[in-house]
Amino acid sequence: MNDVRIFAKKKMKNTKSESFNEEPESSEEPLRKRKKSSDEKDSENKMSTTADESQQDALVTSTVGLRRFKRIPIFIVDYHNDVLEFIYRCLATRHLPLENNTLLHFDSHPDMVISREIPASSAYDKETMLAELSIENWIMPACFAGHFNRVIWVKNSWCHQMPEGKYNFKVGHKEDKISVDCCLDYFISEGNYCQTAELEQPRDMELHVINNDTGKVPDPKQLLAPEDAANYILDIDLDFFSTSNPFLEIYKDANCYEQLSQIFHFESATESTAVGTTEKRKLQLEALKGVFEYLEEKRSFEGIEKPDTDVISKEVFDKIVALAESLQKCYADDEIDWLLIFDSGSTTDTNGLPHHISTESELETYYGQFKKFLTQLPHTPVLITMACSAEDDYCPRNQVSCIQEKVVQILKEVFGEKVHDKPILHYMDDEWDVMKLYCPRNQVSCIQEKVVQILKEVFGEKVHDKPILHYMDDEWDVMKL
Repeated sequence: MNDVRIFAKKKMKNTKSESFNEEPESSEEPLRKRKKSSDEKDSENKMSTTADESQQDALVTSTVGLRRFKRIPIFIVDYHNDVLEFIYRCLATRHLPLENNTLLHFDSHPDMVISREIPASSAYDKETMLAELSIENWIMPACFAGHFNRVIWVKNSWCHQMPEGKYNFKVGHKEDKISVDCCLDYFISEGNYCQTAELEQPRDMELHVINNDTGKVPDPKQLLAPEDAANYILDIDLDFFSTSNPFLEIYKDANCYEQLSQIFHFESATESTAVGTTEKRKLQLEALKGVFEYLEEKRSFEGIEKPDTDVISKEVFDKIVALAESLQKCYADDEIDWLLIFDSGSTTDTNGLPHHISTESELETYYGQFKKFLTQLPHTPVLITMACSAEDDYCPRNQVSCIQEKVVQILKEVFGEKVHDKPILHYMDDEWDVMKLYCPRNQVSCIQEKVVQILKEVFGEKVHDKPILHYMDDEWDVMKL
């Protein structure tokens, strides 16, 4: 048979563990490896130290040679830290510059906790970051690595973990632990503050904290200057609209959360007392962790070595004993998870986690305020990431689907055809490939039909009338053609 057979190839399964440093397949000019020598990093990352350098100069990065999505992708996860998987891939494919990006972060939580368990040096290792980070601590390692140098946290007024304001500070490391010289209680309470002179490899950071529901929102044009057009991410946690504190339900019959609030109580520090308060807080948290780990292993206080009373006072230790007695009265021993209780206690310091389950009327108000903010943005984002936060119970499960649907609708109303019509549902195991987002799914069928038509017009009867659709599992045999 002389006619030419058209073979439509089946799409290969995407592998989601693509290397942060690998080169994407493309017909464009080859990309350089993202991993650079220390000399190259020093050359590219070095900030001027002249006295007249402005903070703004330090926050600008080159965007020459970046790729552009034809339409803005929306990447939706459940656990918020999973958005890093998509962000890292966009860094590797040069859709984002490797450094100095802006994160516009709508959330009821800052997500800027710094883990004391993860070495600062691991911030450059994508696989370690994806494996070790969690919902509360995914942002700051990316800041330390230089990927973000500006975070704009947009919240509602019932979130109290950080006060409103603009904060310029440095992020670096001390003894291979990521630290900052910002003396907000949020950082001091976790033991992550240190003096500027003690920071190694310091980078400039800019943090804006904004309440979106007070009618006093800064002009977004002042937050995102023209040089940010090529490198900002719009990041949305659905708990921004309605949030619960799941730890309130932990061992509720024993009034556990309220007792933990007294045990983990933290006195606010001033700038002059920040260093001493931070060091004392580190010792306090280590001692408390030791007590709860002992209880998890031994299941009683028998044989425990009481902590130094300068670190854990007798009054606080007595409260731990009282908590244990309350729990044992209400729950069987094998139901008590002391490590979970410690984690719960760690959330009670400073102002604790927000708890505000919005009514339908409130949701409509928040949707309107959110849309108004987006319409005032001077530029469209490079990409949009979204977290449902349903599995961890931060966004009420009976509301999350409706909120997600409404938010996606708002994004399409604001950005129109600039945004991709079909979000990537990571939590539903959608396959994705950054380099294949150039061809929108809603156009594929029409394009395929047109291409086949052109082939038939050009080659006429020499081409087979029926293409083999491998992706539809068409049966075929070369010898029977």
